[in-house]
Amino acid sequence: MRDRRAFTLVELLVVIAIIGILIALLLPAVQAAREAARRLQCSNNLKQVGLALLSYESSHGVFPPGALETADGLHWGHSWWVRILPYIEQNTIYDQFDQEGPPTGWLGGNDHNADLLRKKYFPFMRCPSSTLRQWVMAPPHPSWDVYVMSANYTGVSGATDHPTAHDRLDGQPEYGRVSSGGLLIAYGSASAAQATDGMSNTMIVVEQSDWCKDTSGEKFDCRSDTRHGFCMGANRSDSLKRVFNVTTVLHRINEKSWGAVGIGSCAPNQPIQSVHPGGAQALFADGSVHFLSEMVEIQTLYNLANRDDGNVVGDLW
Repeated sequence: MRDRRAFTLVELLVVIAIIGILIALLLPAVQAAREAARRLQCSNNLKQVGLALLSYESSHGVFPPGALETADGLHWGHSWWVRILPYIEQNTIYDQFDQEGPPTGWLGGNDHNADLLRKKYFPFMRCPSSTLRQWVMAPPHPSWDVYVMSANYTGVSGATDHPTAHDRLDGQPEYGRVSSGGLLIAYGSASAAQATDGMSNTMIVVEQSDWCKDTSGEKFDCRSDTRHGFCMGANRSDSLKRVFNVTTVLHRINEKSWGAVGIGSCAPNQPIQSVHPGGAQALFADGSVHFLSEMVEIQTLYNLANRDDGNVVGDLW
């Protein structure tokens, strides 16, 4: 009669330990592969947006206004996102969107647009790596129940060093710098011909997919819609001179300090930043998308944000 062989307790523990080590070795590789796939999808989202912007420019001779006010100049208009919807296979939403108002982009004052956009999901607005809220204008705020989508990408209205740049609300919490030196500007439109630095050298849309934090480590949503949704635009009669869904570049890439100049509630310099390690995605006016390192010099970043400063940008990729 043959002896039966079985694993001893020691052998079993060794096998378990080896399996554990293999899993520990493989897990970072699996996580890295997943992040690479998510980053690629994020890049593809921006490419879709780029095609829509170029189609709009081809049809209208200009890029869409970064943020509009209503025709009477007294109420909140809507953003460039609304204007490109027909060029990104969202004709039905665009055709039903009330562009007369007032208001149009402030969904707290337009029940029709609030009902139209409630929980409407647009995948090209969402970076799959982001943990930021998908829906904003939602409870626990006592008067918000819209659940409108918040984009992980914002328009670039220029940089702080452009001749058009000026201070906004000096000494107040919403203080910052506002520029019209880019291609998605408030209250007006810029054309491809005005990008004299070259379309391939001018950013038009950039990523905002991570949280900002204050000095205590508390997290804050620092996207340029400041929790008002992708459709929120501008209102020249607003005492705080707020403009939504565009940013004036002031800070380095991946600056995430809540409370820094122009970064905060309804501030104009919400940063280019991402949850991707080492940098953030940027869409250029020629439709190309590049991952910009957080080590890019700040002056180079300003040059990329301005359409016509005449500064030469070196080879970044």
